[in-house]
Amino acid sequence: MKNTFRRLIIPAALVVGLISFAIPQTNAASPVADSNATITLGLDLEPTSLDLTGTAGAPIPQVLLDNVYESLVRMNDKGVIVPNLASSWKVSTDGKTYTFTLATAKFHDGSSFTSADVVWSYNRVTATDSTNPFKTQFANVDSVTASGASKVIIKMKNRDNSFLFNLTGQVGVVLKTGATKLDSTANGTGPYKFSKWNRGASITLVRNDAYRGTKGLAKTVVFRYIANPNALNNAFLSGQVDVLTTVQAPEILKFFVANDKFKVVEGSTNGEVTMSMNNDNVYLKNPKVRLAIRQAIDHKALIKTAWSGYGKTIGSFVPPTDPWYEDLTGLAPYNLAASKAALTAAGYPDGFKLTLDVPPIGYATASSEFIQASLKKVGIDVTINNVGWGEWIDRIFTKGNYDMTIVAHVEPHDIAIYGNPGYYFHYNNTDVQGWLKAADEAATDAQRNALLKKVGHQLAVDSASDWLFLLPATQVVTKKISGIPTNSLGMSYYVASIAKTK
Repeated sequence: MKNTFRRLIIPAALVVGLISFAIPQTNAASPVADSNATITLGLDLEPTSLDLTGTAGAPIPQVLLDNVYESLVRMNDKGVIVPNLASSWKVSTDGKTYTFTLATAKFHDGSSFTSADVVWSYNRVTATDSTNPFKTQFANVDSVTASGASKVIIKMKNRDNSFLFNLTGQVGVVLKTGATKLDSTANGTGPYKFSKWNRGASITLVRNDAYRGTKGLAKTVVFRYIANPNALNNAFLSGQVDVLTTVQAPEILKFFVANDKFKVVEGSTNGEVTMSMNNDNVYLKNPKVRLAIRQAIDHKALIKTAWSGYGKTIGSFVPPTDPWYEDLTGLAPYNLAASKAALTAAGYPDGFKLTLDVPPIGYATASSEFIQASLKKVGIDVTINNVGWGEWIDRIFTKGNYDMTIVAHVEPHDIAIYGNPGYYFHYNNTDVQGWLKAADEAATDAQRNALLKKVGHQLAVDSASDWLFLLPATQVVTKKISGIPTNSLGMSYYVASIAKTK
């Protein structure tokens, strides 16, 4: 099955505590904005590599996508796909041929951007020996060819309704032909240049004054990484950080709201905090058991306990911002008696033991003890096992060796990950796989949306996972900061529009 909607990535999930953001509409610089300013962003999760094309995980595109590297198209803050390295494009009536007219641009090393760079970059994704973690997003690409220096023609095997959308992410990034050492260097075409990486502490970007479009408003932007929520908050309060991009202790928001030195900015997000249940596990392969687990958890109380009431119950793997959203919370309501009955029907009246692997992310650690206590009430003995991020990616995400785990999947339009039986959920439903394929090739948006609504409903019926809540996009800034990206609809944290007054 091809993968249009299937974004096989670590969700940000891997996304993890951090929140990724789409590009906002360009804001005009304030008359008092400091063009020589240094703006420091406070985040909780640092990239393990700078290679957008070889390593999954939200921290990398958060820094580099659309800031340093660009694609042919991008998604703005309203979720609309707009031109980027392509100034325009045309799609054939059968939906199988895309013709892109390229913008005039230069890489940060001064070399010119041409169609050859697009062909090389995209053929690198589809190559037989490609290790690109998003390769499946190009599974429907038949060929990528140049038509002169300023045009690229991409032919598809079948109509693919998510091709342009996929291009807005990491798979669409255009590299300079022959680029190497991508794990430690970055030579893009974006409004900011990669300057340095102080591992364990920060990544620094500097404005690209030769950028073809609207220049960045600040001269320097520092992504500063502080894993401990209290330490991150203290760095913000002491003035070391200008923007608290990820609030991992939401109970502090009341303090910031009451303090006129700060502004709390709220927006939309795609971040489904998912409690994955390994569908290959001896107990969890039974949908009655998975339903019992969901019914044993009072999700509204969990949100109040773990996330200070911020967040939304959703009932399936679809955020309200997706056009195929449906409120499915009523399919597995909190009901201890029903939970115990489901366990008995599954053959486990006395319960069993499971391990909940918890990565070092605020919402995961904050939810784990609530879940442990909830499941104990129906006879399921849960052992909480705190794991490092590296172990999580290797043992759980890559190898699928776990019982249950918690992580937020923040990739937009990522419902099709449930169509891949090899994904770490190990969920295998042929009807879902067929609907996803049909949605990829649907002739109209209405047909696509109807099919994806069926997918979301089936996931809830099967209790493929438990979706604890939808993460809010909440940030805190000092009064000197304006223009931060508000919504979490894409994978990048766009910095060119951020300004700091003198």
